[in-house]
Amino acid sequence: MPKGKSIYAEEYPLFLALLVETRKKAGLTQVQLAAAAGISQSYVSAVERGVLRQDMLQLRTWLHVCGSNLGRFGRELERRLDRFPP
Repeated sequence: MPKGKSIYAEEYPLFLALLVETRKKAGLTQVQLAAAAGISQSYVSAVERGVLRQDMLQLRTWLHVCGSNLGRFGRELERRLDRFPP
């Protein structure tokens, strides 16, 4: 990964796609996720568009609302990132 923020990394769109996919698989709209997580819909949108980043605790809450967890999400993300060198 080049120096700088991860949002500029070539791999970052894979993370965002998995985040959106996780929400949609849970059958949640951005509004529903936001309400359940205690955040705004505009925040959800900004994260999914890559405008804002989440820390691990925010990601954990997001995933739990979607019926997932950090371990499951991380394993799937690693599988998708396998074509990129660490």
